[in-house]
Amino acid sequence: MVKAIIMVLVLVTVVGIGYAGYAIFKNQSLVTKLVAPHLPTNKPSVDPMDSRSKPFQPDVRLTREGIDLLLNALDEAVRRKDVDGVMRHMAHDATITIHLKHGPQQQMALLTREEYRKTLAMSFAFPSANDFSRTNTSISLASDERSAKVSFKSTETLRQANREFKTEGEETLVLNIRDGKPTITSLEQTFPGDST
Repeated sequence: MVKAIIMVLVLVTVVGIGYAGYAIFKNQSLVTKLVAPHLPTNKPSVDPMDSRSKPFQPDVRLTREGIDLLLNALDEAVRRKDVDGVMRHMAHDATITIHLKHGPQQQMALLTREEYRKTLAMSFAFPSANDFSRTNTSISLASDERSAKVSFKSTETLRQANREFKTEGEETLVLNIRDGKPTITSLEQTFPGDST
């Protein structure tokens, strides 16, 4: 009889340990609660997956050197006729205005970023001497160094049939810091029309 009672106690203990082990492995948070050290609750915890918490971003400011680097990258992209090389510096919501002069008259077009991409691709498809140059560059940096206005003139030799002709344009860019880098948020171009 004593052996039967001991056997029942051993059986109950083994079943209890087995059930507890199953419960612990099935519920991993219980394991974490059992083995995790106790942390003081006087400091608020930050959940890295919480979309409301913003990742730390350094305070980036515009500099003349940074603006010059951006302008030089744009110049090289235009010379290579690299549409993506130009577009990568433009904000997705950039405002784009194109003016085309015909003598005393002027036409104006407001383009979306995608329309500007297509226009740029068409202009790059036109044969040229690949001699794009930027002159008379003027940079006005805001006192808070978060925005800048850049104006310049440009020239390029285009080729049509058996003749070449120089085109001149004027461009004004507004730059702002977006995602930690200088980005074009506004572009305004003025080109003379074909007066021939």
